[in-house]
Amino acid sequence: NPPWIAALKGRPIGKDNALAYVNALKDYIAADMKTLLYNYPQWDAAQAGWYNEPWLASIRESIHGTYVGSEFPANTFAASGLKVDMTTYVLTYYDDVAAYALGQVWGKTAMNPTLTNTSGQFPEGSIVVKAALTSALAQDWPVMEGATTWPLYVTPPNGPPTAPPQVMNASVMQFDIIVKDTKTAPKTGWVFSTLVYDKRVPGDAWAKMIPLGAMWGDDPNVNSTQNPGAPLAETVINPAAPAYSTATLGWGGRLSGPNDGAVVAPAYYNGQQVASVPASSCMSCHSVAEWPMQSFLLPSPTLPPQTVGQALVIEVPGSTGWMKWFQDQPGSVPLDKGSVPLDFDMVFAFKSLPAWQQATQGKSGMQAFEAADALHGSPPVNPRDLKYNGR
Repeated sequence: NPPWIAALKGRPIGKDNALAYVNALKDYIAADMKTLLYNYPQWDAAQAGWYNEPWLASIRESIHGTYVGSEFPANTFAASGLKVDMTTYVLTYYDDVAAYALGQVWGKTAMNPTLTNTSGQFPEGSIVVKAALTSALAQDWPVMEGATTWPLYVTPPNGPPTAPPQVMNASVMQFDIIVKDTKTAPKTGWVFSTLVYDKRVPGDAWAKMIPLGAMWGDDPNVNSTQNPGAPLAETVINPAAPAYSTATLGWGGRLSGPNDGAVVAPAYYNGQQVASVPASSCMSCHSVAEWPMQSFLLPSPTLPPQTVGQALVIEVPGSTGWMKWFQDQPGSVPLDKGSVPLDFDMVFAFKSLPAWQQATQGKSGMQAFEAADALHGSPPVNPRDLKYNGR
C-alpha cells in the first residue's frame, strides 16, 4: 500500500485517521513541494515529474505561471483582521501518474483533444496539487505573518483592470492535495485534502502548512439545511486549524478552503436576498467536471447563472435541486447526461478545454458564462471567476 493508505492502519477512513492520511500525503510529496514553494530557482518541473495542463498561457503570469483564482472582499475574513480586498492566485501540477490522463486527452500536439467517456479518467494513485497565494501580506492580514511570499507579475489588485501588470508579492496561504484512491473512497474514487498556513505552528514554512481537513464524499444522506447539527461521515475538519481557514467551510461544514469560495455572499432564493450562504464544497464544485459543462459550479437553477442585483440566484438550500450537487458518484459519471465525464478535474472543464476551443474555433464553451457578465451590474463580476479557480 502507498503510505497514505498505510496511515489508515487497516481501518476505513474517518475522524480518527483522516488527518494521518493527509499528513502521509504531505510527507510523500514534501521534497518536491519544498523546492517548488521555497526554493523556486532550483525547481525543474520536468525533472521532478510534475506537469501542467496546456492552453493556459493567456491567463498565466510570467514568473511562476499562476493565474487569478478568486477575489474576496475584506469582510469575508473580517473576523481574522483582513483589512483590504484580496485576490488569490493559483498554480496546479499533476504528478507523472496523473499526467497519463492529460496525455490521453491532449495527445502529443494538444490540438485535437480526445473526449470519450474514458479518456479523461485518472489512473489509480494519481496526485494533483494546487498552490494558492493571496495578495494580502502580513500588514494587510495578520494571519499571514511569516508566510512565504512569491513575486508575481500581475495587474495590481484593488486597482483599475486596465492598469499595467507589475511585480508584487503574494503570500502562500493554501495547498491542496488530491489523490485517486478507490480503495479508500470507493464511491467517488478520490480523497481531497487541504493544507493551510498556520503561523502558530513551530518549524519551517512547510511545517506551518497544516491540514484543514479531508473529504472523500459529499454526504448526500446528510441534509445540512434541515438538520444543521447533523455530523458528516465523509468530511473531517482539523479542530486545530486556524480560525480564518474554517470561516469559509462549505455547506454544513463540508471541506472548503479559504481560497475556494464556497460561501455565496450575497445569495438570492425563494424571492429573498440572504447575506451569505455556504453553498458548496471541494467535491461538489468538482463534480461538475464534464464537457460540455451543463451546470454551474455552485447550485444554480440556470445556466448561465442569474443574479438579482449583486446576489447570485441559487437553488433553495437543502432542496432536491440543491442536492444534485451533493451526491457520491464516481468521476466516470457526468453530472449531466450527454456530457463527457472528466473525473473531478475542473482545469480540463473550466480552463484548458474552453481555452483550446476559443483559440481553435473562435468560440468558447464558456460563452454562456461570459454572457451572464452583463447581469452583474456595476462593477461586473464574471461568473467564470465566481469563486472557482481550477484544480
